[in-house]
Amino acid sequence: MKPHRRALATAATALALAATALGTVPAFAAGASDGATKNVDYLGRTFSIPADWPVIDLSAAPRTCVRFDRHALYLGTPDADQDCPSHVIGRTEALLVQPAAGEPVGTTVNDTGHEIAAADGTVRITAAYDTDRALVTGILTGAAIPAKAPAKAATLGARALTTAAVPATSTNYTGKGFDACAAPSSALMAGWMADSPYRAVGIYIGGSNRGCPQPNLTPGWVSQQAAAGWHFMPLYVGPQAAGISSPAGQGAAAADDAINNAVALGFGPGSVLYYDMEAYSPTYSSKVLAFESAWTERLHARGYLSAIYSSSDSGIADLANHVSAYTMPDVVYFARWNRSADTSDPAVPASYWAGHQRVHQYSGNVTESYHGYSLEIDADYLDVQVAQEPVVPAGVLYHSIVSGGGSWAGFAPLAGVGTPTMLARESAITGLPDGTAQVVGIGSDGNVYHEARLTDGNWSGFAPLAGVGTPTMQASKVAIAGLPDGSAQVVAIGSDGNLYHEIRLPNGSWSGFAPLAGVGTSTMQAREVAIAAMPDGSAQVVAIGSDGNVYHETRLTNAGWSGFAPLAGVGTSTMQASKVAIAGLPDGSAQVVAIGSDGKVYHETRLTNAGWTGFAPLDGVGTSTMQAFEVAIAGLPNGTSQVLAIGSDHQAYSRVRLADANWTAFQAMAGHDGAATFPAQRVAVAAMPDGSTQVLATTL
Repeated sequence: MKPHRRALATAATALALAATALGTVPAFAAGASDGATKNVDYLGRTFSIPADWPVIDLSAAPRTCVRFDRHALYLGTPDADQDCPSHVIGRTEALLVQPAAGEPVGTTVNDTGHEIAAADGTVRITAAYDTDRALVTGILTGAAIPAKAPAKAATLGARALTTAAVPATSTNYTGKGFDACAAPSSALMAGWMADSPYRAVGIYIGGSNRGCPQPNLTPGWVSQQAAAGWHFMPLYVGPQAAGISSPAGQGAAAADDAINNAVALGFGPGSVLYYDMEAYSPTYSSKVLAFESAWTERLHARGYLSAIYSSSDSGIADLANHVSAYTMPDVVYFARWNRSADTSDPAVPASYWAGHQRVHQYSGNVTESYHGYSLEIDADYLDVQVAQEPVVPAGVLYHSIVSGGGSWAGFAPLAGVGTPTMLARESAITGLPDGTAQVVGIGSDGNVYHEARLTDGNWSGFAPLAGVGTPTMQASKVAIAGLPDGSAQVVAIGSDGNLYHEIRLPNGSWSGFAPLAGVGTSTMQAREVAIAAMPDGSAQVVAIGSDGNVYHETRLTNAGWSGFAPLAGVGTSTMQASKVAIAGLPDGSAQVVAIGSDGKVYHETRLTNAGWTGFAPLDGVGTSTMQAFEVAIAGLPNGTSQVLAIGSDHQAYSRVRLADANWTAFQAMAGHDGAATFPAQRVAVAAMPDGSTQVLATTL
């Protein structure tokens, strides 16, 4: 019995294999080498690659296995069923260059997955790398492949990810399955469905150590196989034991990347995602277990179920011996090649993972043929019945970014204080001149919390803000605005109903909350509040008083206050409203949106001369007015304004007020984890100095 099915390719073995197994494959014509590099021409593009890399002509040998665990340049389109080992683990620098097939022009880099996808209209390239990303990017630059990201629609409503195409329960199955290095062709899958004993397939959806590219693995392929009756084991092959240096961060990052890849293929929340952790020395135990724990926690936080693949006598035994010390996966997938198609194993006590939570890889590296199609596989027996359609908790705070070019990263949950997700009653966000984003939120405990998104994309973590003579600030509403001097202004409605203000100074310290005066009173009783920064360093505040009217005041550049005054309504002396928001624009004007007492969204402008245009209703989705529960607005550096609203159907919508004062139409915002829409109870939006937009939304 083999203790494990796979071996990580070292640099030395990769080169040796390249010189032997690849040596018989027809090589593509190459230019003269200067001793360090050689030039290879393909479809009018010239690739300058290391001189010792083999060049594989797939048009001459289409069934050649494209392997990213060895240095090589592959030219042409791989066969739909490559002649590959059952699996390949490990990555080094290698490229697959094919004729273009309508892909968007540009380059996308996946740092977590160690993969670059590029296209220029003539060729499309899949490039893998291990430690030398610069080598690969240099080859692409030398071939004049565009380095910019592919263009995307510049709207928050644009779909960032594919809607779940298959039910989460497609990752449940009891019976035989198989996994192969690359997803097989649809023809092979149909033939094997007809004649083989298998009804589940392991597919390798990503990871920095996935050795085989996946030309067949598309959302359409997944949908077609699901419709034919196949079930799935989506596998992710990320850092292995020796490559784990920061277990918590790497585990969470791997989970996020796996989810992005899974969603793009059609696997939504509730699905089981598998991590492939090859056999490892006991000296790595604590790091591996911490990594797998972080993987599982992040999957759970985002609504997915976790599975771990490893050798019975290595990784699986390690899990079984530490069930109380770490967060355990929902499913274990163990390799013991004893040819017994069952889920019993001496390394796993019968009481562990006993609720249909096991997969056994009972045979490996075997070639089987059905219906005229042969494939080298590993054979599995599954007893997995844990996946289910998700129920997302209410109040989970999600964050998303829209680049200045319109590329949307998709929503991801924010971590709470010692919890994988932040449950928030209210939230607000603003950008600072240094490119950081400042977030304030009211937690489920009623306290005000703050955290910063740093320029490198990391988060500082939520921490409570002090109240007035108390260690925490209890509040019902909170808002924040970033000023040109790098400070931030925070307003909150305390538990006593009074409106408070404080400053986050540019050095990160806080001034402390102090009450704001009302209209002829020492304090301002309020129901809602919003604040916006202006280019001159002042701040504009709007609030809904205890009487339901909208009030406005200015915090002057000398830190004085103008005093609250009511805003006029539509044909009335005051504006009755349930929600209000405000944003400043570069020209010194301010944009205000409010939900009137009739439930409709209204807009008006505060002109640069301090005059007001008057409220007017905004049209809705195919209607003359927009009924809504929540509204938010941000002013961008280019003079446009981004408006978000939660409609009467509880879905989040966005639209843009253009710099010429015209409006785009409201359209539904895509949801988290690939959902087509975002049912939400709160939204917030901030404009960043680089023209990007950051969005917060809490689940309904």
